[in-house]
Amino acid sequence: MNFFQRLTKLFRSYPGQFWLIFFGMLISQIGTSMVWPFLLIYISQKLDMSLTAISFLLTANSFSGILATFFIGPVIDRFGRKWTLILSLAGFGLVYLLYTVTATYVQFVVVLSLAGIFSPIYRVASDTMLADMIPPAQRSEAYSLLRLITNVGFAIGPAIGGFVAAPSYPFLAQHGCYDHRRINPLRHQIPLRCQPG
Repeated sequence: MNFFQRLTKLFRSYPGQFWLIFFGMLISQIGTSMVWPFLLIYISQKLDMSLTAISFLLTANSFSGILATFFIGPVIDRFGRKWTLILSLAGFGLVYLLYTVTATYVQFVVVLSLAGIFSPIYRVASDTMLADMIPPAQRSEAYSLLRLITNVGFAIGPAIGGFVAAPSYPFLAQHGCYDHRRINPLRHQIPLRCQPG
């Protein structure tokens, strides 16, 4: 069996909804990794502060993400996997738009805290949707494929971001927002049967 036959067999072994999440994850991670390597540099230049002082923003981002994990389960149970994913992606799009207009340190703390909240919501919702969709015997391979495509996205994103950031950092943030908003329509293709109840 040659490479293309194995690839075709792999593609047919998972439902179409899985591949929507798979390629949606690729686009999402490219958009995220386009922005993050340059974000602290952009904020440091915009506020004329040292990178040491700006690094506190990452602490705020991580802390808000930890707090969000305590509420993700009830949110998913209340609204379902699909709508939680859409909410998270729309929230990320809003965050990237806010990057382009944020002008003070406090405002950046708020925006990065929002980013920290939306990030774990997306990961947990996509993982639970995958568990609903894929039989137990295939879940290990399915999660491995998602991890693989996540790493591919993180490898591609910074290279693209370097070219985009050269003329304008705000232009980079707008492209990251566009990548997240572009995959929102894909989420409407995921059936409601992936939601609880």
